[in-house]
Amino acid sequence: MGCVNCGSAKVTERRDRTAQGYRRFRCGACGRGFNERSSGVLNRAQYPSDVIALVVLWRLRYRLTLRDLAEMILIRGIVFNHEAVRDWEAKLAPVLTNSLRQRRYGKDGPGCRSWHVDEMGYPGPA
Repeated sequence: MGCVNCGSAKVTERRDRTAQGYRRFRCGACGRGFNERSSGVLNRAQYPSDVIALVVLWRLRYRLTLRDLAEMILIRGIVFNHEAVRDWEAKLAPVLTNSLRQRRYGKDGPGCRSWHVDEMGYPGPA
């Protein structure tokens, strides 16, 4: 893991962890501290990244309302406002769509953007 500030490889792991259990590091080159979540979109989020990702995926996949998602997670003991879901969706949706597009089209790019269906209903590349 490289430093998120200067990119140096002189990084040492500290013994203590953040309040949410993420590992902490210190850069030997610039002297700054960071954790394993520092370079991500959810750096300053109060909740664990896996919970946020799950909520956003449910929102996008199942078209649930903001209030329904907050209520579903409340049953599991995590309390947040429905407006938090909107903020998380605004931050994570572009990142998720980009990664899904890369998986779908491959690392080289879109390649084949259109598909044609023959008489039998079988798709094939254009």
